[in-house]
Amino acid sequence: MVALVALIGVVLWSSGYLPFRLRDDGIYAGNAPTPAAGSTTIERPRLYLPAPDKKKAGYYAVTEVIDGDTIEIDRGKGERIRLIGIDTAELGREQVDPDSDGWRATMFLFKLLEQDPQVKLKYDAEREDKYGRTLAYVYLPDGRMLNELLLKEGWAETMRIPPNTRHADEFKQLETEAKASRVGRWR
Repeated sequence: MVALVALIGVVLWSSGYLPFRLRDDGIYAGNAPTPAAGSTTIERPRLYLPAPDKKKAGYYAVTEVIDGDTIEIDRGKGERIRLIGIDTAELGREQVDPDSDGWRATMFLFKLLEQDPQVKLKYDAEREDKYGRTLAYVYLPDGRMLNELLLKEGWAETMRIPPNTRHADEFKQLETEAKASRVGRWR
């Protein structure tokens, strides 16, 4: 009986009927957000970025924005970078609602990177997650941290996963301030 229940659970989970299902590339794939009443979905576009005009020493070119908390950089090959300590609303795999918080967070990140698509990475205790993505605090050429900017503008919430908690207290404070100011997803 236990084996039958376990088998049914595995089938349901792998089919996407249970939450917290991740695609092979580590991006959340189950239970895509439901569009708001009156909104329409569009085919999910790829958000590629051009090479930076003048690359700074110690910085990596950002080639694509995957979603609000994941980017791809060029380090000889495409490398996925997951921003440590934050989580943004999820996007649908094939379709997106342009009015959703997930898409707005993604576009906020894209617009920040569009001006000068290069970043510097700083690491915490672990450098890679179980999906092979590099875990990092990501800095723009002007010194601002993307992780913090997404929290300040209300597009992300704090996600504390030990042992990568170097900035967890500051991140929680930024989230609290964004909620109080009713910005981004907290509007």
